[in-house]
Amino acid sequence: MTITTVGVLALQGDVREHLAAFRRCGVDAVPVRLAAEIESVDALAVPGGESTTMGKLLRAFALEDTLRRRLAGGLPTLTTCAGLILLSRSIVDGRPDQVATGTLDIAVRRNGWGSQVDSFEADVRFEGLGDLLFRGVFIRAPRIEEVGADVKVLARLRDEPVAVRQGANIGLTFHPEMTGDDRIHRLFLEQVDAARNENAA
Repeated sequence: MTITTVGVLALQGDVREHLAAFRRCGVDAVPVRLAAEIESVDALAVPGGESTTMGKLLRAFALEDTLRRRLAGGLPTLTTCAGLILLSRSIVDGRPDQVATGTLDIAVRRNGWGSQVDSFEADVRFEGLGDLLFRGVFIRAPRIEEVGADVKVLARLRDEPVAVRQGANIGLTFHPEMTGDDRIHRLFLEQVDAARNENAA
């Protein structure tokens, strides 16, 4: 595997859990809080949290411009829950000033599956992971309401997309880092590694 460093945006959410999952996959994983740290990583995970607060923190810590530039340059990302919202094209019920980078050509609705008390777990069939189902943890999960032509759906729940990929970016409405099952983190790393080798050929 040629990836050397994966960053986890450490503003909110399950930062430690993502770091631990990536480290179990055998790569160097570091928390990212500064623009210089965004510049230095080979891939980035954006965890869950509260999407409006995360957007405000990106601006407060002067991270938004650097993040947008690196995303435009092809920085691979694994985003979960609020992270998916941040990288979406549009937020159906978002604030007018809410950060949405447009990296993923999807429209999302915050808390689309319900509030905290409506959180649940469900098995999903995830493309690339074989026949063994993945246990998805849905906590105040967003709903993907529109999917662009260049977006591939990787998993569905009740016929609705809950995991997508566009280019080097994988977005999930659920939390794989909370399960102890590292297959999605490993799949992300393998796909990024394959794309890098293909570009170098």
